[in-house]
Amino acid sequence: MKRILLITEPRTGSTSLMYSIGSAYNFSTQFEPDKKGKLKIKDNTVVKIIATEWRGIKYYEDLIKQFDKTILLSRRNLKEQSEAFWALYMLNESQPDRKWSEKDLPKNLHENEFYINRFEKLKKRKAFLKILSEKTNLQINYYEDVFKDKTLLEKDVKLDLKYLGPQYKLRTKGESTILWKENIN
Repeated sequence: MKRILLITEPRTGSTSLMYSIGSAYNFSTQFEPDKKGKLKIKDNTVVKIIATEWRGIKYYEDLIKQFDKTILLSRRNLKEQSEAFWALYMLNESQPDRKWSEKDLPKNLHENEFYINRFEKLKKRKAFLKILSEKTNLQINYYEDVFKDKTLLEKDVKLDLKYLGPQYKLRTKGESTILWKENIN
């Protein structure tokens, strides 16, 4: 395997998985290069992209053909995924690798318009990833299984397990990670 593609949903541990695979093979990594128009398909690389329904199935089918291995990644717990997606924008200033505390989630979060928007967007992406899985005969890995069992459905893919450890989990149960909450409630 020289080219590995991760097609994922947001907030699924996909960045840690990308680094885990990259480290196991000593490959370079590309973090969401398609967002910036900087996707470069080359050997000895792991590429992580977020599945977006607006690109259409054909875009992904054509992309998959250019890689030796493609891994799909989702998350079963939509509520926690949506909270993390909300936190990415509202607590972490869109910094994808910044830790955040559950204590910073507003009590009325699930009524928040931006949260509801993220929740609905994730439902569409999950449906799209399921269709992509069916059309390409690729199984969907789930965050909960990958990080608990420390393995993928694709058993031939090596992982550097240190990247799947709890120290890389972004959601914390500890002290607040923000100094003030004025604009998030």
